[in-house]
Amino acid sequence: MKICTTICCAALTVCGAIFAQTPSDHIKVHFNTPVMVGETKLPAGDCEIQVMHGSSDSIVLVLRSQSGPYAVALASHLTENHTDADGSASVVLNRHHDGLQVYRILLGDHTGYQLTNAE
Repeated sequence: MKICTTICCAALTVCGAIFAQTPSDHIKVHFNTPVMVGETKLPAGDCEIQVMHGSSDSIVLVLRSQSGPYAVALASHLTENHTDADGSASVVLNRHHDGLQVYRILLGDHTGYQLTNAE
């Protein structure tokens, strides 16, 4: 009986740990030129964006370049109201000094994320 109780407690602990993790989404993009995320320069090429929802309303975006560098940025959730979008996901870049900076990530369902530190 003691072994059965120990196994059940261990199973509950593992299940609790799995459900306690924050949910995240992954978006894959390709940049033709290097881009800036905050102060970090990501090289041109494939990049994965991980959207992490915290325990509060905070959203953290982790952008990982296939070649190694990564950047972390806070973002806010947004809803685009224009209907002229073609329904595909896109990344909006802003000119910043002498390069391009990630400004928004728009999803096919007219929602997305805006980086809070984007200028």
